[in-house]
Amino acid sequence: MAEIHTLMVNDVPAFVLHTVDYKPLEDMGFTVVEHDSADSLLSAGPQVEYVLTWDFEATWYQRFPRLRCVFTPAAGDDWARPDPSDRVPVSHGSYHGELMSESVLSALLFMNHRMPQMIRNHDRRGWDRVTQGKSRLLSGQSVLIVGYGHIGERCARVISPHVREVIGVRRDPSLSNGAPIPVRSMSELPELLPRSDHVVMLLPGGAATDRFMNADRLSLMKPGGFIYNFGRGNSLVEKDLIPALVHLGGAFLDVTEEEPLPQDSLFWSHEGVFVTPHSSAIFEDYRRLFIEEVCEHLGNASQPL
Repeated sequence: MAEIHTLMVNDVPAFVLHTVDYKPLEDMGFTVVEHDSADSLLSAGPQVEYVLTWDFEATWYQRFPRLRCVFTPAAGDDWARPDPSDRVPVSHGSYHGELMSESVLSALLFMNHRMPQMIRNHDRRGWDRVTQGKSRLLSGQSVLIVGYGHIGERCARVISPHVREVIGVRRDPSLSNGAPIPVRSMSELPELLPRSDHVVMLLPGGAATDRFMNADRLSLMKPGGFIYNFGRGNSLVEKDLIPALVHLGGAFLDVTEEEPLPQDSLFWSHEGVFVTPHSSAIFEDYRRLFIEEVCEHLGNASQPL
């Protein structure tokens, strides 16, 4: 069997694979060669067929003449860049929806019952029995998922039993024929935003989504509605969000324009905003799900990677 070379260096401990995590690959007969630096991986380039990595630069491919596939846990191409020659496929993790859907559901419950305000009440050692009286049951509310792809579909399946309706929005709704929820086009946002109690953004990064949720779109949102960003920080204009919070119920931000979010950001102190550190997919299960997916791909070598 071939060797699999790994460079799983990351500043998030839950994302760093260890020798024990590779056992399923070894059970398939692969030899796992671990690297702790880019220089180490690049030096092995001429004989490498498979790479597991967070980072792979576009200029590296020419140093890996035998490379058959790059496997990366990342959902997008922010870190593992595509091969400019299209010779080598990049297999991106497709299991993030299973993880993120639980984070999205917990955020909906958290914001809906005014928990950011209650945390601050706890810090003040207060006994506020008024604030949560503004909450309404989720079962009577609607959720709009902006950026309905495979992650959005998983989120919709998890959220749907708890709310009145879930609607997805994407640029080409025909790509979601047969979806378990209605999927509409981006052009219908002016109609959908004013009737949605919760707007969940799952847009990818890139120029096409820059400043997508701006002052104009935020102004269309339902008074008292909540906005959530679990996609990429570039898609929400933060300077437009602060004034919009006058009429919104609150905002839950797992991603921000600048990461880490600067300590002097107004979001840290705003009582209607709750920030998490791009952590919606940080679970103990992350490593296991990644390796299971790699094993599935390698076990079905005749299928496109």
